[in-house]
Amino acid sequence: MLKNKDMQLSIYSILYNKIPDNHILKLVNHAVDFSFINKLLEKSYCKYYGRPAKEPELMIKICLTQAF
Repeated sequence: MLKNKDMQLSIYSILYNKIPDNHILKLVNHAVDFSFINKLLEKSYCKYYGRPAKEPELMIKICLTQAF
């Protein structure tokens, strides 16, 4: 029924598409693979007890956003 309609997944994807391709944060996101951070810090977090922590990758990206 909705296969022919062009739908966005969320409002964030619409906003992301409005950012120019030469913006510094987009350039950093395309140039740097941050996935190594989660693997590097995997042993620092307990998977079984307590409240689940935020992903370290997300936290680094937030810090970079604040710095820029």
